Amino acid sequence: MPSPSETIQLSIALAYLMASAVTIVYMGSQRLLRETIKMKKRSGNQSEVMKTGDAMMMPLMGSVVLFSVYVILRFVPREYFNSIVSFYLSIFGVFSLGSFVKTYTRPNVLTGCFCCVAGGLYYITGNWLVNNILATGIAVSAISSIHLGSFKSSFVLLLGLFFYDIFWVFGSDVMLMVASGVDGPIKLVFPRDIFGGCKSMSLLGLGDLIIPGFFIGQTLVFSSQYVKKGSLYFNVALTAYGLSLVNTMAVMVIFDHGQPALLFIVPWLLVSFSITAVIQGDYKAAWEYTSDAVTEPDNSSTDKVKSEEGDQRDAGDEMGLGDFLVKQMKGLFVWDGEEEEEEVCEGTKKND
Repeated sequence: MPSPSETIQLSIALAYLMASAVTIVYMGSQRLLRETIKMKKRSGNQSEVMKTGDAMMMPLMGSVVLFSVYVILRFVPREYFNSIVSFYLSIFGVFSLGSFVKTYTRPNVLTGCFCCVAGGLYYITGNWLVNNILATGIAVSAISSIHLGSFKSSFVLLLGLFFYDIFWVFGSDVMLMVASGVDGPIKLVFPRDIFGGCKSMSLLGLGDLIIPGFFIGQTLVFSSQYVKKGSLYFNVALTAYGLSLVNTMAVMVIFDHGQPALLFIVPWLLVSFSITAVIQGDYKAAWEYTSDAVTEPDNSSTDKVKSEEGDQRDAGDEMGLGDFLVKQMKGLFVWDGEEEEEEVCEGTKKND
């Protein structure tokens, strides 16, 4: 039986994880909406779209990666493996954090140094606060960079990972071992003994933020850009997500065992969305919705923009690893002025 002090500290940890998860999904969804509107104004071309076929492959690919990491952890000294993984994820976290910061302020020397220091500090110390900063950048960037092609894709993705999560959590110790054994900003953590030595951690994997975040971000775009009902579906989905986390944490505490979060998240999201769509008379619209429908240009005078973007993509395909890293590093410290150029172009069009 835990003492009152332990109960309070555990409650603080779980409240922090739930509040952080909801906030991150909110920020990622809002950024996805901004990116969608920007694409609509420019050319309607989406950078990354997950189709139904891709969604069907996600559980299989996830299982291969998860089991591969599990095997490595069993047969390779953990310190060697984590040294390599932490280094890679620290660099990845720096660029993701830079992308996240760029949403709210122009890149400059201070923001660039902040991102680099965060990555270096995490790699050297593994501090849990720095871990959460990098994890936030990774999750927000991931949610805002992937467009689900349709709600058919969403349902296939969530239902597939629903069974994936159940199998790997209840069927074996693979998921728990990988989540707790890999050092890297791939999870949110908070000490269960915050008033003690901070030795025992509660954690929430980024997959339990990013995968639901894809769907929740999609509901925001659908609600505001397709059926023109403001944030209705987004508010319902985000509320359902928060309640599903409460559900998950409650079951975990009652049974004193880690739970597959998607076991609770997926039903909450899909049922709440379906009920709302039926009540609002939008179920047919949801079934017919595609991401292309909300990124089509406002007018047909976009040939020049498309041509320019095609040239940029061709140049990107020819870019080597060194050039790519230089470009990413430059993006941490130097503002490219892209948004201002778009605003100037829009202002010129209005004046014309």
